Formats: sequence, structure tokens, C-alpha cells
Amino acid sequence: MAGKVALFIDNRAGKRPADPLPGRVQAAAAACQVPFQRIFIESAEDLANTMSAAPLVVLLAPDVAPLFAMARRARSLWPDVLIIFLAPALRLLVLQNELTVRGLFGDLYRVQDAESADLSDELADHIATAIRRHAQGATVEAINARLSRQTPQPTNVRRLLQSNQYLASVLLNAPDGIVFLDAHGTISLWNGGAVAMFGYDEDAAVGRPLDFLSCPGGARDTPTLLSVLAEVMDGHAAMRRDLSLCNAAGQRIDVDVTLAEVGDEGGRCLGFALFMRDVTARNRYQESLAAERERLLVTLRSIGDGVITTDTAGRVTLLNCVAETLCGWPLSDALGQPLSRVFRIVEERTLEPREDPVSRVLRTNAVIELATHATLIARDGSRRLIADSGAPIRDAAGCITGVVLVFRDVTEKQRIEDALLRARQLEAIGFLAGGIAHDFNNILTALFGNISLMRMHVPPDSPALALLEQADQAFYRARDLTQQLLTFAKGGAPVKRAGSLRALIEDTARFLLHGTKTVTSFTFADDLWSAEFDPGQMSQALSNILLNAIQAMPAGGTIVVGGSNVRLRPNEVPSLKEGPYVRLFIEDEGPGIPEADRERVFHPYFTTKESGTGLGLATAYSVVQRHGGHIGIGESCRGARFEIYLPAADTHPAHPMRERRAREEPDGGRGYVVIMDDEGPVRAVCVDILSHLGYESESVADGESLVSLYGMRFAEGRRPDAVIVDLTVPGGMDGREAARRILAIDRDACLLVSSGYCNDPVMSAYEDHGFVGMIAKPYDVGELAANLARVVRAPRDKT
Repeated sequence: MAGKVALFIDNRAGKRPADPLPGRVQAAAAACQVPFQRIFIESAEDLANTMSAAPLVVLLAPDVAPLFAMARRARSLWPDVLIIFLAPALRLLVLQNELTVRGLFGDLYRVQDAESADLSDELADHIATAIRRHAQGATVEAINARLSRQTPQPTNVRRLLQSNQYLASVLLNAPDGIVFLDAHGTISLWNGGAVAMFGYDEDAAVGRPLDFLSCPGGARDTPTLLSVLAEVMDGHAAMRRDLSLCNAAGQRIDVDVTLAEVGDEGGRCLGFALFMRDVTARNRYQESLAAERERLLVTLRSIGDGVITTDTAGRVTLLNCVAETLCGWPLSDALGQPLSRVFRIVEERTLEPREDPVSRVLRTNAVIELATHATLIARDGSRRLIADSGAPIRDAAGCITGVVLVFRDVTEKQRIEDALLRARQLEAIGFLAGGIAHDFNNILTALFGNISLMRMHVPPDSPALALLEQADQAFYRARDLTQQLLTFAKGGAPVKRAGSLRALIEDTARFLLHGTKTVTSFTFADDLWSAEFDPGQMSQALSNILLNAIQAMPAGGTIVVGGSNVRLRPNEVPSLKEGPYVRLFIEDEGPGIPEADRERVFHPYFTTKESGTGLGLATAYSVVQRHGGHIGIGESCRGARFEIYLPAADTHPAHPMRERRAREEPDGGRGYVVIMDDEGPVRAVCVDILSHLGYESESVADGESLVSLYGMRFAEGRRPDAVIVDLTVPGGMDGREAARRILAIDRDACLLVSSGYCNDPVMSAYEDHGFVGMIAKPYDVGELAANLARVVRAPRDKT
């Protein structure tokens, strides 16, 4: 065989006699009957002088310096010789410009550590393969040359020989595994690509059956080489399959196999050809991509926000499940659609279209967020407030390949925030209203206390009496107004009085419906029982229901209001005990309440109106519940019907309390009464009223003075018969603290609490704080006289 294997090593490498590389290369050359020569050189110029004939293979060791000069020199001397460079540092250069390196230096073998014995073994195997490939090529070339000399060479023969050379070159140099089988499926040819792929050399593979490459323990449904071969034998011209095979080390590799029958001109089967390509790395990469995609999809499905991705043209490429729900577009319908069709966003108030977020991201090349008040219009026309952000999608080179949008439904959040804002505003207004009502009640107490005194001093036939009667009626209206202000401001436990619900609801309805297109029809039982209720709170609850009925009939209509007496049986009405009740109903001619909304109409913040707060019916529900009653939705063929059940005070017909009070002469009395109030006019009128009623009285302005006065009178043996204590004293001791200290002095003290904040919890539970009664401001002479007469005549023993 012509040519030699030469290993060129820097002369300094002689200091490393333990290097296994030369010995392995020499063994490989000997196995192929190729002369081997180990040459030490010190410069590139020494190459031409070391060998007179062109070597078969040139290896340049890493210690040869300078490497590139040596490589260029070797290539210029032997352009057709296989040259292998052993250069760890060359790996970086190859990664940066591999094509240039290959074109300049020829075949390349890259190693990281030339002194590694394992790598030396691997290198020797590659060298042996290369030597064998050249040896086989040389043999084919020699045969062809001999045939050419011995046989005349017509054109077709020359072409045949040339084709054989081409085929031999392809067979020997192909990186893929090429294997020929005989007609029985036994390996007859095993090329270098198969050696590199499976690790079996030609001698170990030729003559063996094909199934020795099969992996043991494979699944039953997994195709094997033999099954593919059987399909070809059954008449298929060629079959291509992805198979899992095993190499010499027992490692599983994925192989793309094409198996075809080889026949002669007469159609007789000569054997089979297999073309195998190692696709393990490709499959692992695809599996990695598939796993990554699956992780991405799982992540997207798990995200609570909507996610949409688009290409640079603004066409949808992906929606997650939340985005499908919010937009109303399934992924199959949305793919390829313009984003503006799937993701329609408009201004919340004006419904003007918003700028396309994809265009904005591409224009700014940055992450963007939508401004507030953005509304998403879904495919079915429903609207949702959303918070949104967009960001560019970049590839590995940093180029923008699309846009990702992330958005969430903030409708409920915005609604809660709006409700909280309204609640804070209502709280602030309520605080102001409470203060105004408190001060107004003090003014009314002084004003109408004096009017009551005047009315008692005017002769019955005086023309002034009618004027005073009208002023007295205005007093009750003013008191009801302040009571509504306090109900709006504070709520709290009701201060109940027995009275007529009919009079209350008629007055409330007339007041609300005045000036509207709505009329009222009243249908009350003549013998309607009385009930105990807080007039202010109950008026507020009824007002809210009536306002709801008025708003349900913007074009006008009739509201029917009525009441009757009922005796409930056990469990007849949920949450109510058996017994006598007054049942009220308010029925309108509006569209009614949908069945789906009936369970929610009394929930706070539930509303179907554009400008509604969702607090009206919730407040009515709360008031009725605090009165021990029940409110619900009744059946109606006209519109909406609300029914209210309140416990009856007794089973006698109720009479309006106002008229009775206006005509009754207040009871007189005897005793000593102390008054504590921070308002001078209130103290003055109370002293005048008590004097007119026959009581002896003293007044003080604050709690400290009251405790001091009471202690002094008690020590003198002159215990007051009653003490009227103002609950609220700005900047001083309040009524609760004063009562506590007085009771510490005299546990039998007769204390009545009075306040302009009639909804204060102390007013409804006065006994828990040591009081024996309460007087809500503003009060007239009759109410003050009745309360004093009740407590002064009552037994004093509290044991």
C-alpha cells in the first residue's frame, strides 16, 4: 500500500514517553498494513525534509508551534492527504468560524485534553477508521486501474468504472451508517459510518444476523429491524422507520432507518440495503422542546390571568384558558385572527376604541401598561374592566418576534373599591349629618319646649292657639327629619315606641311621591294592630323600598301600599316565631325582579342600576331584622312586591300617637329633679317645664358638676327623685361616666338618660348602664311629664 502514517510531534514532546497516542496509532497502522513513522520536528520547514513520499495521514500534535503555519505548510505539500490536527485551543476558533477552519485545514479532530488516555484511545479508533477507509479506497482504485489496463475501455466501461469510484467514495466516506444484507438478512457490508455509529468494527459485524443491534426488552408495539425487513420482503420497495437500537456499549440510540431491496436486472433479490442515521440528539432535542412546550402550556393554563401572544403583524398565536373565557374566543377560532377582533378594548365611559397594545409595544419597544378605565368587550358583547400589560417577545438574537399581553378581570375589584369609596363618603356625610341632627335636636328641644309652655298658657278660645297647634305639628315633622338623619348617620339598635305603622307609611309615601309621576293606592285593614318600632329607622327602610319602586317605573304608574293582621303558624315564615304580626306590602307595576336575582337583592352592593349603590334594600333588610321582623319578595302579577312582617305590640287597633299627645294635658307631679345638659337653652326650658309641672329642679352643665351636686344633696339627706342626664358632653365628663359615679354614691339613684343622638346604643339599652328610663331629644312637655311621672312613682328598691 502506498503512503505512510506519520505522527508529527514537536521535539519537546520527547520528554513524555508515557504518552499512549503514538503506540495506538502505530497499532492501527499495522493492523491495516500501512507503514508508520514517528517524526520529531521543530519547524514548518522540516515537513518537506522529513518524508519524500506523501504520507497517508498527517497528525499535528498540540505542541507543534506555530500550529497554523505548520497546518498551512502540510496542506500545501500534500493537498490530498488526510490531515488530523490535535489542538485543544482550536476548539474555540472552530466554534467561532468552523467553515473557515475546515476549508483552510481540511479534516478536523477536536479534543480537549490530548494527554487523556481515554481520548487517545478514541483518537486512535478514529485514525484506524480513517486508515481503513483510505485503504479500501486505494484497493478499489487499484482494482479499477488494473481492470483498465487489462480490458479495452469503451466509453460505457469508463463511465462504469467512474461510477464505481463514485459509489465507493460515497460508501466509504458517508457519515451515515450503510449496511448491505444478503438475501437471508445476514450482514455482508459494514461501512465506516456504521462503525462510528454502533462501535462494532467491520470484522465484528459482517456475517452476523441483523437483529444483533436490537435492544433487549423492547416494547411489543415497538418496531424492530427484523419487522421492517419482513415488510420489505413482503413486497414493499422501501421502508423508513425510526427505531431504537443498541451500540456496542449497550447504550440505546435512536436511528432513522431506510431499508430497501437490491435486485438484479431480472428482478431477482440480491439482498437489502440499510441507510441509518443517528437521530438521538435530534430526538432528545425534540423531546426537550416538547417538554418545554408542555411546561409552558401547563404554566399558561395555571396562570390566573389571561395571556395572549401575537406575531409582529398583530395576529393571535396563542390564548390560555383564562383569555378564552374573558374574550369569549376559543383558541381554535382565535388563531390567526387580528388582535383587535379578539381583544376589543374601549374606554370605560365613552366606549371609544383604545389604541392597539401590540402596535404600541412595537412602536415603543418596551413593556407597556394600559391606562385605567379600560373595558374589554367579549365576543358575546359582555363587558369587563381589565388591567393589562404588554411586552415584546424576543428571540436569542434580541429581535422582536411578537408581543405577549397579560390581563385580568378587575370588575369586581373596581366595584369593591368604588363601594368602599362611597362608604367612606357616606361615613363622612353621616358623621356630619349626625352632628347636625344632634345640635338640631337641642335647638328643637328648647324651641318647642317653650312653644308647649306657651300653648298651655293660652286660653282655649285664643286665635294664637291654632298657630301654636300648627307649630306643634311642625315640631313632629322636624323631629322625624332629624330622626332620619340620625338613622342615615348611625344606624344601630332601634329605639322602639308603640304606634301605628299605617300613619308612618302613609306620611312617608306622600312625602316621597310628591312631584313624581307615580300615584299611591292605600289598602290598610281598618283594625290594623299597633307595633313597636323606631319611627326614624322604619321610615328609612320604607323609603328605600318606595324609592326602588319609583325607579322601576320611570314613565309613572301606581304603587299599592297596604297592611293587614296575621297570626303566623310555626315555620310559616322563615326565621319568625308563631304569633301576631302586622304584615305590610309595597307593590309596583315595574318589570319585576328576575328569579335569578331574588336571592341577591338584599345583599350589600348588589344592584342592577347603572348609578345604584346596592345599599338601599340592604339597609331596609337590616332595619327590619333589628326590629325582629322579616322582609321578603312576594308573588305578584303586576311587578315587584315586597312584604314586611313586624311583631304586633298588641291585638288592639293602633291610634296615631301624635294627635293624642297634642290634645292631652300633661300630668303634674311632685318631687326634686336635677338636670344635667351642656346646652344652656335646654337647661332653661327644662327648668321652666318642671316648674310648670310642679317639680322643684336644679340644673348643671357637665358630669363633674352633676356628681358633685348629687353627692352633696345625698349627704344632706335630700336625694333627688329623678336625674335627667345628657349622654354627650363635649370636652367634659359624659353621661355614662357620671351615672357610674352617682351609682357608686347611691345605688338607688333614679337616672334617666337623654340625648340628641337617639340612635346611640345606650338609648336602646339604657338599663345596662344603670338608667331607669330614657328621653330622646327633642321632646315636648307631655313626653317629659309622662317619663318623670313613671319613674318618680315607681318603687325605688333595686334589689
